[in-house]
Amino acid sequence: MPGIFTLAGMGLQIPPGGLVVSAGDDGSIQGEFKQLNVRLDLWPTWLEIGCVHTEQARSAGAQLNPALSDDDKYKNLTEELHAGLVAITAFAFAFDGFYDTVRQEFGPHPDWQTWTQKRTPRYKQVTETLRYHLKLGPKFSEMLRSFIRQLLEFRGRAVHPSSRFVEPNYRPQIDSGVHPHLITFSGPHAVQCRALALDLLGRLISRAHEYSKPGMDQGWLDRGTHEIDRLSNTYRVEGDDQLAFSVIYDEIP
Repeated sequence: MPGIFTLAGMGLQIPPGGLVVSAGDDGSIQGEFKQLNVRLDLWPTWLEIGCVHTEQARSAGAQLNPALSDDDKYKNLTEELHAGLVAITAFAFAFDGFYDTVRQEFGPHPDWQTWTQKRTPRYKQVTETLRYHLKLGPKFSEMLRSFIRQLLEFRGRAVHPSSRFVEPNYRPQIDSGVHPHLITFSGPHAVQCRALALDLLGRLISRAHEYSKPGMDQGWLDRGTHEIDRLSNTYRVEGDDQLAFSVIYDEIP
């Protein structure tokens, strides 16, 4: 079989029958790989994509001020929106991916079939599964549930946008009303999401380490811990998790 090219964090697995060992006529031992399986968890990748694009959104938003020309406001708001859309949806994908990895390693929640039948909201499935397997306390679980619910709502606004007319929200950086998207996906909001995502995922990966079972794959835990530490040291700033704006989407009938 051809060689396997791996990236950092990729896992390799030899399935039953994937390695054939034979003895030659001269007594030498030879091994031949018949099959190798690979694994790549994308939640750390999405987390980094979110961090990088948050910095782009923050930089564009930081240049806004009421004295700018309309052309410069347009340019900076557009750059901020583009980066903010990617950043905030990437954080949502990161939590979704982390949840899927926990299900892969720890198993599904006992109620998952009922959830499927009742079409239980995604944020409830994610947070309840993490609470159940990682033995999360009620206070932390509620904070996690609230954040993931809002994050998935933001993702929904990005990937399933409404074209209905809405009341504008006030954007103090340019002393003007703007579409709510220009606040939801703003630099300050992306910074807030980044800080909370790094903090919450850092706590979750620590719990996953604590409650990992004998024989469980440790590679994803080691890579996840390394990536969260690296990104936190690069991007997290005290106070970044403070509420930036309140976003109101009042659709006009």
